[in-house]
Amino acid sequence: MVSALTLAHVVGHGSGPIPRTYALIAGATALYASFDALRLRWQERRFEERRVWREIPEPLSLAVDHTLLRRTLRTVGAALALLALTVLTTGYGGHELGLGMVYVLFWVGLVPASLLLGPVWRLLNPLRSVHEAICALLRIQPEEGRRLPERVGVWPAAIGLLCFGWLELAAPARQSASTVLLWLWLYAAVQLIAATVYGSRWFAHGDPFEVYSSLVAAMSPLGRSRDGERRLVLRNPFNGLAGVREQPGLTALVSVMLALTGFDSFANTEAWKAASDGLPESPARTAGLLGAALLMLGLLRLSAWAARLLSRGGTWNAALMAPSLVPVAVGYVIAHYASALMLETQRFVDVFFVSGEPLTAHHGGAPAAAYALPPAAALSLLQVVSVVTGHVLGVVAAHDTAVGALPSGRRTLPQVPLFAVMIALTLGGLTLLLQA
Repeated sequence: MVSALTLAHVVGHGSGPIPRTYALIAGATALYASFDALRLRWQERRFEERRVWREIPEPLSLAVDHTLLRRTLRTVGAALALLALTVLTTGYGGHELGLGMVYVLFWVGLVPASLLLGPVWRLLNPLRSVHEAICALLRIQPEEGRRLPERVGVWPAAIGLLCFGWLELAAPARQSASTVLLWLWLYAAVQLIAATVYGSRWFAHGDPFEVYSSLVAAMSPLGRSRDGERRLVLRNPFNGLAGVREQPGLTALVSVMLALTGFDSFANTEAWKAASDGLPESPARTAGLLGAALLMLGLLRLSAWAARLLSRGGTWNAALMAPSLVPVAVGYVIAHYASALMLETQRFVDVFFVSGEPLTAHHGGAPAAAYALPPAAALSLLQVVSVVTGHVLGVVAAHDTAVGALPSGRRTLPQVPLFAVMIALTLGGLTLLLQA
């Protein structure tokens, strides 16, 4: 992240009350105990997207789906986008406010919002509103357009997400509001041109933020029934993950999700600083980010290949197991950026609803930590719990998928490669988060 936000997401690194060794042992033990218990007691698939806890009362469901509410949400999305662009352009509230609105309030905030409320960006996405206006001028229906080839899948979203990660972590002058503005305008132009060619269906495949939000929302307790009415229901989040369909680019998308947070952590270590010392910053960070994404993708594909080999005829593949890594990615985001989200939310409220300027200006340029944060002990505990919980949930989801895809009698050994990858990610993630 930009330097002004670095303090936010490294609070507690190495300073919390939990020794790194204890955290690593606890994480590895929790994963092994979960895997062992599942291996012994979980022999049939239990999660299925058609299973729901209960339906939302019809009046509330109808209100949520009402055209007026949908249009209101689109208006809110457009207003928030316009506000962010205005702040970036004018510098209102200080140089860091606009960057924080994009990199933290929007990017990080999408995760808790999607977990709680479902695919929120699909409802707020201002580009869908602009696309509808363009279609009205051209006198065509928003759904009209060329057929999107099946092989495209979500590859455009994976590439777009990597491009956003590059903007945040490796682009030249990435701390400049003008650089962020240029990227946002280019992103909007690409999305609108593609949507004009392929119709509104493009956004579900090519908009990185909408696809990202929808994938995280698979873990939301709010969902839709699979009948023709598509009613609003409460569900087990694992049933939502079970409904994520295999498609081209899904494994790459999840790999990018993992790589962005992983590289952001690694780039703050002394090891990275020593390795990149003397090298041009942007090219070095670009290579590091691409290397992290390719490493994640390679690990997932390698573990899937090993699983197929060990299963002797199973249908296990990387795209099939990719949804089980969504909880892992979500756990990393919460652990890595929770403090940043707390600080930037307070800055936003202070500027727009309290004093008209950030608290830093009240103290002669005092650091952003002047805003309230939980004690270091609580932040450190949150980091460990988020990472370990995300991995445990991933192990559960992966095992349930495995018992449905692997032949009877050979359901344990083929899972070992993915389990080994999860152990490595747990230890690596905790080591980076709790670095001295």
